[in-house]
Amino acid sequence: MTTLTIGLDGANWDLIGDWLDAGRLPNLQRLVDDGVAGTSRSCLPPLTVPNWKCYATGKNPGRLDVFRFDRIDTRTREHVFHDATDFKSAELWDYLNDEGMTAGVINKPSTYPPKELDGFVVAGGPDASETAYRSLERGFATPDDVEDFLRDELDYRVHPDPMISPTEKGEAEVEAVLDLIELRFDALERLLEREDPDFCHLTVFYSMALQHYFWDGEPVRRAWERIDDRLGAFLDEGHDILVMSDHGTWHVDTVFYVNAWLESRGYLATTTGVDDALQALGITRERALAAAKRLGMVDPLRRAVPESIQRVIPWEEGVKRDRVLSVLDWDETRAVASNQGPIYLALHPSDPGYEDLRSELIAELEALRHPETGAPIVKAVYRGEEYYDGPYAENAPDLILDQGENVHTSDAVGPDSWWSDEGVWVGGNMPEGIFCFSGPSFRSLGLDQSREASITDLAPTLLHAMGGAIPTDMDGEVIDVFSTESEAGSRAVETRRPLDGRRGDEGAEDADVEQRLADLGYLE
Repeated sequence: MTTLTIGLDGANWDLIGDWLDAGRLPNLQRLVDDGVAGTSRSCLPPLTVPNWKCYATGKNPGRLDVFRFDRIDTRTREHVFHDATDFKSAELWDYLNDEGMTAGVINKPSTYPPKELDGFVVAGGPDASETAYRSLERGFATPDDVEDFLRDELDYRVHPDPMISPTEKGEAEVEAVLDLIELRFDALERLLEREDPDFCHLTVFYSMALQHYFWDGEPVRRAWERIDDRLGAFLDEGHDILVMSDHGTWHVDTVFYVNAWLESRGYLATTTGVDDALQALGITRERALAAAKRLGMVDPLRRAVPESIQRVIPWEEGVKRDRVLSVLDWDETRAVASNQGPIYLALHPSDPGYEDLRSELIAELEALRHPETGAPIVKAVYRGEEYYDGPYAENAPDLILDQGENVHTSDAVGPDSWWSDEGVWVGGNMPEGIFCFSGPSFRSLGLDQSREASITDLAPTLLHAMGGAIPTDMDGEVIDVFSTESEAGSRAVETRRPLDGRRGDEGAEDADVEQRLADLGYLE
């Protein structure tokens, strides 16, 4: 039978625990009871990118040369956005192919543009998109006949329509996400039947968007019940199954506007521009998108209005993402941040003041407390090259933040205060996710949340389960989850030389990648 991974973006046990206890997720409960479940810890920052690649490669970002969706280059003063061709590593399915096995990948983030496999790849959100409301009609899957099959037989869509957003999260948007969950499982069932791969991965992604906007509210519960219902089809087929997540989700009690804090402390300076004037007039992206959506004018306006003008319109929280760099007074700026915590210094590491500035920022950030509750805003701050390990660790952001509990770090420039009790997201990203190995090869120990594994352990464990050897450049280790009566449990772990993971594909232009991600609102 096929070995399956069901990836659930942003899942964690505390989020779904009450629903499990109430019997609302019986199929997931059965997988847990029959298997080995615990807590998976993601790499910092706890984001979709890089963590889906950390899972797929068994490596930390220091071996991938990609540390999040994007990076800020303070030397060239540019925002650089990544696609699948920028990751310098082979993945789990490349090794399965090299061992003579076939593999399929459905809807995993950071797979666009899709590469060729002995099997198939169906690229997933948020990166595989043209605009906020228009999915790719072609070029989202390889080989071509799989894409034709999905489009012709299932009317396959990469993104929900209408797209959920901060200003548009009504019943139509919720139902579009629920329909997409059904479509993902339809694709999995049909492609398993049609292609019969030895291994298949499926990511359910947009349930995370519901968690961002509703946390554990009724729309999220409905999404989990849909997921659970569709899991039932695979329980009696004899599959080895891994259910896992890239990170978890916690309720946002505090928004930390890190760039506003940097500005208040004199580390960052801004200039006045058109963004300020538009915001003063009440013209924001949220309002413009909501109005265009109500009038059915989203696509016509995107085609008619130049991208350069679209980007000038600020968000309600202020200037974000690629626009942050455009409003900086670079002569007076020493540090600038992305959301979720990476901080980039304007000083070169060879500058005599570079290390002193890093030490100063670390001390101030680790001492920072919520003005009213006294809770830590930041758990810890790491030097990038020390937190990551590998040949590309020196390319990491200068500082990495481990956010305080229930804190969401935003890159917005413009808020009056560096903190707020609420923001765009109700649910934010946390490092603790889930894993559950269940099936003939695995022990039946149930759930123990204190049973921890790194997200980088999942790929080597799957490789060993399928009879493969573990590449010596993987950071992860094979987890002790196997039944002693299984073939994998009685076999010693073997190692092998790594594959060359560099891709020859020509990647998408940075501006195109940035626009796909920004339009989807997933760089929040």
